[in-house]
Amino acid sequence: MEDKRRFNRLDLVQDGAVVSCAGIEEKGKISDISRGGMKVFFSQPMEIGAVIHGQFRVLSDREPFFVKGIITRVVGVDNMWEVAVKFEKVSTIPLDA
Repeated sequence: MEDKRRFNRLDLVQDGAVVSCAGIEEKGKISDISRGGMKVFFSQPMEIGAVIHGQFRVLSDREPFFVKGIITRVVGVDNMWEVAVKFEKVSTIPLDA
């Protein structure tokens, strides 16, 4: 099967992504990430099309990244929710909500 992804992905299982969506803030586990988006696991579902704001570290000894993105897919997996996010903005300084 041909991989149609536009960006190379880094498989990264890491706790600590903090995301806010519709006034709710939740910590999630990043599963994979690229310059175009990420896949994160959360304990509750999020709405497809919703705008999220997040903060996470790819490497623990580096400054965090701040992102704004759109939720493109939500799938229930083993009592968790796999959430795919397409980035609209990525920065090393906090973004306006």
